Amino acid sequence: MPHSDPIIYLNGDFIHKSAATMSVDERGTLFADGVYEVLRFYAGRPLAAPLHLERMRKSLSRIGLAPPDDFDQLPATAQALLEKNSLQNAKIYWQVTRGPAPRNATFPKGVPPTVLIVPSHSDPLDAGSGVPTQTAVLTPDERWSNCWIKSLMLLPNVLAANAAHKAGCDSAFLHRDGAVTEATNANIMIVRDGELWTHPADRWILNGVTRQIVLGLARDLGITVREQVYDTDQLLTGDEVLLTGTTIHVTAVTHVDGQPIRNGQPGPVTLRLHEALARYIAGECLSE
Repeated sequence: MPHSDPIIYLNGDFIHKSAATMSVDERGTLFADGVYEVLRFYAGRPLAAPLHLERMRKSLSRIGLAPPDDFDQLPATAQALLEKNSLQNAKIYWQVTRGPAPRNATFPKGVPPTVLIVPSHSDPLDAGSGVPTQTAVLTPDERWSNCWIKSLMLLPNVLAANAAHKAGCDSAFLHRDGAVTEATNANIMIVRDGELWTHPADRWILNGVTRQIVLGLARDLGITVREQVYDTDQLLTGDEVLLTGTTIHVTAVTHVDGQPIRNGQPGPVTLRLHEALARYIAGECLSE
């Protein structure tokens, strides 16, 4: 069971979450001047840690922030946090910001970055329980044009997610002038005539780690993968719609804007990918 006051990591120290403090001049708070990652552990082992680390390195580089001195130790630090919190199946949040400085748009000099790592319990993937499902609404994509950076600047995502919640749905699907990009916290894929379609990994989406893994698994299964732009009409008339993400694995979408997808039931390609991902995770993290 998760601890009521977990131990976290902040700027080199392992401390209880209730004791953690940050400066009121923290640029992550004032400007969303930082990046983050979310890493999953299964049975005490991380999944795809090098991919998460490399993506964070690229995000840091794009915002002109040098990696902190302990950057390469982030996976080991996360592992230590699991042990300190008696966790086996967990979600680990990594955050690096430009640190505290007087409020000014220009980058401060000589300020060490703020490094925060927070663990939390997360249920393992249960392949035998069936494909999880969600419903969604379509909403305009109002984010900036560097969505490939995993930035702290998530207010557009928050607003869209709350619009979905208000509509009684689980997720918001974003589109730019009709071209579907991604969900607020996951990548979208559709199935048409047995082929798997997904938006290309350009500046308009975050190239999800689970997305990368699932596309590789699809190719291994002989499923044709098409990384191309598609519109809302093609999504709504797709044979299947699914989401991929670190926290949701492979999830079937049963309704979009109230319209059923495949009669409101998960489809066969989604099921194959769900099972393939479960086998992949077991092979990477659960096998001796």
